[in-house]
Amino acid sequence: MSTMRRKNKGPLSSERGVALLLVLWVIVFLAFVCAEFSWTMRTETAAAINFKEGTQALYAAEAGINRSIIELLLVSAESRGGSRSEFSLDDSDDTDELLDEDMDGLYDEQQLWLAGGGPYRFELGDFYCEVSIIDESNKININEFLNQSAQDPTKLKSFLGEQLGLEGEELDIVADSLIDWWDEDNNVTGVFGTEDEYYESLDPPYRSRNGDMQAIEECLLVRGVTEEIFYGRGRQLEARVQLIPEELEQLLSGEDLFAPLDDEEEDFDETEIIPLRLGLTDVFSVTSNASSFKININTASFEQLMLLQGMQQQSAQEIIAERTERLFDSSTDRLPQFANYEVWKDTIKVAQPHDLSNYSVYARGFSRDGRVSRSIMCSLLVSSDQCIISDWRIDG
Repeated sequence: MSTMRRKNKGPLSSERGVALLLVLWVIVFLAFVCAEFSWTMRTETAAAINFKEGTQALYAAEAGINRSIIELLLVSAESRGGSRSEFSLDDSDDTDELLDEDMDGLYDEQQLWLAGGGPYRFELGDFYCEVSIIDESNKININEFLNQSAQDPTKLKSFLGEQLGLEGEELDIVADSLIDWWDEDNNVTGVFGTEDEYYESLDPPYRSRNGDMQAIEECLLVRGVTEEIFYGRGRQLEARVQLIPEELEQLLSGEDLFAPLDDEEEDFDETEIIPLRLGLTDVFSVTSNASSFKININTASFEQLMLLQGMQQQSAQEIIAERTERLFDSSTDRLPQFANYEVWKDTIKVAQPHDLSNYSVYARGFSRDGRVSRSIMCSLLVSSDQCIISDWRIDG
């Protein structure tokens, strides 16, 4: 009897084991599906937050561009004897009313936005905007300078060495390659020059301009010109609109997405605003009419002032502070009081804002924690009563 019982019980026991395995596999499969669904939803949430914050940062940067246009027109009006209260963007009553209401504190009646000053920062909702205005007339026209250097390559090398701190083989490669990018022939300049053969071997291939540069950013295509050489150390436009892996882990673990990371707190230094080295974009332009380095004391940035031989850091800071109160009228207006005036007086010019027309404006919109930002660069042609945007580029 016992033997018969064991034979009858065997198949039932085997079936129960198979059913248990099936149930376990179903549970594992459902757990995997739920985990995948949860991960997808959190990732999409992160993407939505990322898109929203990036869009808001972009609009904050655009607001900075629009405000800079108004400020430049206001400065131009004041330099012609007008006042901020008398100025309007057009003849409509709506515009006058908008300025009279002072845009809820957005516009400061006391502070003028001057080229070379700042960077200027204002708050816009949950975001900030930081704006820098550069007077392009303080830069050298790179096409004209390369035309001169084609006859004497040592001129370009000397300038890049003195003003940008390039040296050695790096200096030779950049200088010779810039001349070859501009000139129309296919003859290699010096020992380190570069013509089409080199560029056509790259991926993707391209050819030298062999003519005047249309945008200063073309320099980034030239052999030897890195982002550091072009922008200067610490001067690159940044756009953080995507989550890095550590930030995604913060989100998935339930931590505050925008809480600063430990290593970022240690590395970030808000006071470090002066770059270690200037770049090509600080001294060259394709829109300037200048063929030699001579800056306008009323619009030169701190970095441009420091390019003047004999200029001291304290003097540059004091000149910027002095012109904030009142622009300089001439080369002898309050300037002789600054150190080494006799050394750098012949390399400056004094022009009023209404005499100027070409500006580059860099605006960066960013969140309060600085984790998300977007940047816009545009070129402005400013006359006495109107402003034309000749170039508009969104970084990122």
